[in-house]
Amino acid sequence: MPAITSSQRSSRSAAALLAAVLAGCSAEVTVGGGTVDSDRTAAAVTTYLREHVPDIQVGAVSCPKDVKVAEGKTFQCTADVAGTQLPVTVTLSHVTDGDYTYELKPAKALIDTGKVVTEIRSRLPAQAAGASIDCGTPLIRVVEVGGKIPCTVSLAGKRQAVQTVVDDLGGTVHFEPATVWVVTPPSIGKIGDKLTVYGESGAAQLEVTVTRLKFTTGDDFDQPEHGLYMGAYVTLRALIDQQDLIEITAVANGTTYSGDAIVTSTTFDPPLAAAILNQGEQTAGWLIFDVPTRHGQLVIHDTDNHQLGAWKY
Repeated sequence: MPAITSSQRSSRSAAALLAAVLAGCSAEVTVGGGTVDSDRTAAAVTTYLREHVPDIQVGAVSCPKDVKVAEGKTFQCTADVAGTQLPVTVTLSHVTDGDYTYELKPAKALIDTGKVVTEIRSRLPAQAAGASIDCGTPLIRVVEVGGKIPCTVSLAGKRQAVQTVVDDLGGTVHFEPATVWVVTPPSIGKIGDKLTVYGESGAAQLEVTVTRLKFTTGDDFDQPEHGLYMGAYVTLRALIDQQDLIEITAVANGTTYSGDAIVTSTTFDPPLAAAILNQGEQTAGWLIFDVPTRHGQLVIHDTDNHQLGAWKY
């Protein structure tokens, strides 16, 4: 029986999507004959995998029999890892008088699709954060370099296929397409158009309409700093429960103006009051802006300041 006369040596390097970092390892062996002991080699592969993938079940390992000991000789053992077959390449070197050193190295990448899902999710824009991602089964995949893991991103009835392409045995991957989820550009309407606000899950949450605008240069008591008071009469209707009022700003000549100007006249009564709306409930009122011109856009934002839509005026 061959005896391992020195401990295995391994090196580790980070790889984001590997189920484990399977670096090569080597050991020096003394043999009494001219063939490799397949059972002892299989045991070494088992030990190697269990050290490197302690959280993943390692099953039976098989290695070919009657492999002649020769400098540079390579052969493959096959290991059952989490129910999938992982080939491990064995290379012999430093063969002298019945002694040799072997190196173990996986022939394919061992990819954790749970980490693939996490990586895809990290690339989604905020508007698609609620999307579901499915990369199929099994959770642990054995993939050759250049191989692909198909995934599907789904949101509000839309589906996008994403291919996870394995670049090397270290688990480096890239995605095709590189942009995982293309965000639909915000809706642009005109005064009087109804815009629908969608949540991160893709569900419609709120209908918003700017029904009309009113301009004034102020009076003896209220003078706009920028030249004009603009009132926007806004109606809102909740499509689901617990809807806060969204933020609407005016953009003119590249500058943003908030809708919180205060005037003492009744020109812009009633104001749009803060409220939480449940499904089917509505509210309406004026927002007042201090702006320099009668031309621009009213822009609707979510709480993270993402533009959801706009009305040109």
